[in-house]
Amino acid sequence: MIGRTYHERGEPVVILARWQSSRPAGTTPVTVHPAPSGRGLPTRGTGPRNVLIRRPDGSRVVRPFRGLRRPAPQEVTDALF
Repeated sequence: MIGRTYHERGEPVVILARWQSSRPAGTTPVTVHPAPSGRGLPTRGTGPRNVLIRRPDGSRVVRPFRGLRRPAPQEVTDALF
């Protein structure tokens, strides 16, 4: 993930640092939220996944990873001989 290019509102940005889990793997508690039907809906309490990005103008910003889009794959063409 670090060093990859994503798009933020159509502009390319580079990921410089990603979120770190504050808990060891496999120890994330499951929270049960009450539902109108009386059955609980289990959800993970992981919080936002923030990343440090570098924008085209050189500024660095911490923002949620949600909303960043992968660039469209480039078309590969064979060389003509």
